[in-house]
Amino acid sequence: METFFSILEDEEYNQIWDRIDNELQFQPSIRSSQPPFRLPAPWVVHDLAYYPVDRQYEDFAAAVVQALVACLGEDDWIYALDWQHSGFRYDPRRPVTEHDHWVEDERYGGIFGGRYNAYFPEFYPDGDYYFFVQRDLKWGYLGHPWRREIWLFGAPLVERLSPGLEELGFPVKNKSKEE
Repeated sequence: METFFSILEDEEYNQIWDRIDNELQFQPSIRSSQPPFRLPAPWVVHDLAYYPVDRQYEDFAAAVVQALVACLGEDDWIYALDWQHSGFRYDPRRPVTEHDHWVEDERYGGIFGGRYNAYFPEFYPDGDYYFFVQRDLKWGYLGHPWRREIWLFGAPLVERLSPGLEELGFPVKNKSKEE
């Protein structure tokens, strides 16, 4: 990867979403009070009661990136997914330089002149489900927009990121019992 991302081709995009739907039992809903995921322990849910602004958001994003990088191990990328939108291979060691990316794609010939806007997800879910997951789904960061929550799963990420989120003012709302 020459930049911080590469856009997923349709086959890989469909494969990772199928795995998320099956393995994490993802059930998106704006009406259900049931948890939207069934995650392997350990997992923790952080409350996003407020939107961090300016320096707070920079500290929040830096904490997330630092934890993702620490969890990479021998992997050189993770998935960054925006539900029902573009998906990416993402290298968190490289800075995110922009969130909007115009993509040339002949499949969209009559729409926007054969182009579309691929939006790289934020760490704070601002209207959609944003996921940052290890390619084998051993750990991940799942943002739930309507419940205003972040779900972390997998010991490497829970241990590295959860304490930092609490320090930044995002309290633990729930966690797995097997911890």
